[in-house]
Amino acid sequence: MSFKTHFASDIYHIRTDKLKLTQQQVADAVSISLREYQKIEKGEIAPGSEIFLRLVFFLGVDIERYRQDLLSQTSDTL
Repeated sequence: MSFKTHFASDIYHIRTDKLKLTQQQVADAVSISLREYQKIEKGEIAPGSEIFLRLVFFLGVDIERYRQDLLSQTSDTL
């Protein structure tokens, strides 16, 4: 599973099942547009490092879950 897909799935489930927040609430909390958040949550785009960290901290995502995804993505581009 790619990083984008893995992260998108996780943030969707945390937002809807655990936190019961709207997409707009999350977008506002991490200071991005609703459209940008929607694209990240659908796996259409990967967040930049700053937005990734804002989302991780706001949603309480375990950043270690993505270590392997990010490492394999980096090695694929070398």
